[in-house]
Amino acid sequence: MTGGMGCAVVTAGPGTTNTTTGIANAFRAESPMLLIGGQAALSQHKMGGLQDLAHVDMMRPITKFATSVPSTERIADFVAMAAREAFNGSFGPSYLEIPRDVLDFKVDLAKAVIPKPGAYRASTKSIGDPAGIEALADLIVHAKKPAILLGQQVWTCRGSEIAREFVEKLNIPTYMNGAGRGTLGPDHPLNFQLTRRDAFGEADLTIIVGTPFDFRLGYGKSVRSKTVVQIDMSYATVGKNRDISLGLVGDVGAILAAVQQATTGRGDNGAAARKEWVASLRAKEDAAVAARMPKLLNDANPIHPYRLAYEIDQFLGDDSIFVGDGGDVVTFAGNVVRPKGPGLWMDPGPLGTLGVGTGFAMAAKLANPNKEVVALFGDGSFAMTGFDMQTAIRFKLPYIAIIGNNSYMNQIRYGQIQKYGPERGNVGNYLGDINFEKFADMLDIHGEAVRDPKEIGPALRRARASGTCAIVNVWLDPNAYAPGTENQTMYK
Repeated sequence: MTGGMGCAVVTAGPGTTNTTTGIANAFRAESPMLLIGGQAALSQHKMGGLQDLAHVDMMRPITKFATSVPSTERIADFVAMAAREAFNGSFGPSYLEIPRDVLDFKVDLAKAVIPKPGAYRASTKSIGDPAGIEALADLIVHAKKPAILLGQQVWTCRGSEIAREFVEKLNIPTYMNGAGRGTLGPDHPLNFQLTRRDAFGEADLTIIVGTPFDFRLGYGKSVRSKTVVQIDMSYATVGKNRDISLGLVGDVGAILAAVQQATTGRGDNGAAARKEWVASLRAKEDAAVAARMPKLLNDANPIHPYRLAYEIDQFLGDDSIFVGDGGDVVTFAGNVVRPKGPGLWMDPGPLGTLGVGTGFAMAAKLANPNKEVVALFGDGSFAMTGFDMQTAIRFKLPYIAIIGNNSYMNQIRYGQIQKYGPERGNVGNYLGDINFEKFADMLDIHGEAVRDPKEIGPALRRARASGTCAIVNVWLDPNAYAPGTENQTMYK
């Protein structure tokens, strides 16, 4: 949300273990943060002290850096060390354990190691190998049919404006995923969404920026271009899962700026010659949008998830922050909801953690008090952490919670039906028909249920007008599954 490092301080034992899923999510989502946890006194080490656990051993696999602070004099030094590691390469979480006696002890300030703010770590704005910059510039100016995918790191590096200028100057069809969504607005002529398979199959050059070749890209198999270039903050990510033609490591925004500048030294950057390529993809994109539109405008009852996604897309304002927290219902929304600008999309990332929406919504509102926050939950994910809405109310952090309620963990249910038959599809997945809108009565906030697709838009507008946290419980067709769920793409 801010581009800076988040920080949380928790007690030892259960206080620390309760953070493990959040820390793991931050690790996979490349979010910089520092977790500081307690520990029994060093003088009680291995004696069975209150809340004594091997916290560092637990945290080491899901952080970039995890250690115990050995002395009071070096607490600030270790905080600086943890911050450096959090911003080393692709960002991520660090963990510091501070034993009780180390925390309570007092030392002479002159003996404390206190790094000077702004002087303990270097800039992360590296462009990597200059030869790689020139090589990519050459590939681009000679490419007839280039395509580019802008991933999360474009936003992480605050490179959205640079990326937009890059694709505009070079006339490159653009696809976005994760927090990279919104880099180009919904109506931008180079913003494409439904034709990625076509583009990555026909392109003579595909540039993957700030996202790994993980399950979302078929581990690299979905990129079928002859020439593939990968740009990433992490050296370990470049070339992982598939061969590449060229790899560049550094700040992805700085790299794109350097490459764009390098292309200006050529007589022709190739942009004009790509008009036909862009037009051909636009024709396919428009056809795909038109073919899907009847599903988005579906008046069926129970409500189809595509209709809910469409209504949310129409509802979002120019600076609304959208939070997705769910399985199948958010998979539907991912192909329909279009943030209007950069930094307006939040989802769990590749760990796929359910239950993040409430915390994400509060964080988004804290960081952006003047922006509207709209969170879409599955009924399963809302049930995990929705009660913490009372925390948002106490801290005056209003957001709109939309619950796509199909009474099931549908993404898992579909897989079970395919493997074991319909008679076993509900095992462990049926959640019951929960009237979540009644939760709003207890909190004295706006809440309502929607069963008619034509009432979704009006209900959302009433929630916005309430000025408080609000719950809109939308009853969905339990037998409608997202294409990604039906193809089980997350497991292939």
